[in-house]
Amino acid sequence: MLDRQAARDGQDRTCSDWLWQLEDESPIETQPLPEPDPAPQVYLVSGAFSECLGDEAQPFSSAARTLSAAGYRIATIVVSGRSGSRHNAQQIADRLEHAPPGEAGPVILIGYSKGANDILEFLVRYPELAARVASVVSVAGAIGGSPLAATAGGYYDALLSWIPSDRCPAGDGDVIDSLRQQERRDWLAQNTLPDSVRYYSVAAFTTRPRVADGLLPSWKLLLPYERRNDGQLLAGDALIPGSTLLGYIDADHWSAAIDVESVHPVLGARPDPTPFPRAALLEAILLQVSD
Repeated sequence: MLDRQAARDGQDRTCSDWLWQLEDESPIETQPLPEPDPAPQVYLVSGAFSECLGDEAQPFSSAARTLSAAGYRIATIVVSGRSGSRHNAQQIADRLEHAPPGEAGPVILIGYSKGANDILEFLVRYPELAARVASVVSVAGAIGGSPLAATAGGYYDALLSWIPSDRCPAGDGDVIDSLRQQERRDWLAQNTLPDSVRYYSVAAFTTRPRVADGLLPSWKLLLPYERRNDGQLLAGDALIPGSTLLGYIDADHWSAAIDVESVHPVLGARPDPTPFPRAALLEAILLQVSD
């Protein structure tokens, strides 16, 4: 997949340049790629503040266009960027309940950042609709919350000051509170996820050369908690309990799924300007989940 992406954008890097190999992991074995499965309907669910950055900053936006052209069925559910998970679970339910005929079939839900939390809330609150869901994938998901939710409200206010208010409706205003670690831990302890769904996780962490300038303050704030952080989350907090770990990617929180470096070049500037191969990551996720 990286070979195909290299042919499109000129990158010449291998998987080892983008994936972490941790000390307790077994060696990576190269296997033949499975055939793409066009049957599932894939929904990408946006994360906290994602709608504030415009359409091109939705998760995997350019990657989704590339893979859709190759036959995958991919749509995006843009949930409220400044609302809590209960509010956004309703939006996911409404989207699935009123899906057009062309989106029939088994469903794969891929949640980016807080979008992963919103998906889990949807599964618990709307079991009849959740019965359509075959798999859920968390990509840099805020599953366990973030220490930043308790300490960095001013940082988010400063970040939002860059963004026109008409792009970022207030919603119910619960986005930060819903990302507090204790709230997330309580929710996970009190709710049982349906066992008919398969769960997968992709976590991210990186070092300074791949940290966007807009994430540098929060990345530094998280270092005393855990050096393995993506500028928004600690790596361990990005995993759905009991899920299959697909891998740890060498990327910051934005680069894992959105093209901030092109949409907002000041916020997205990095010492290492090579963009993360998001199309290859998304296709690898879909092939693994469908296989």
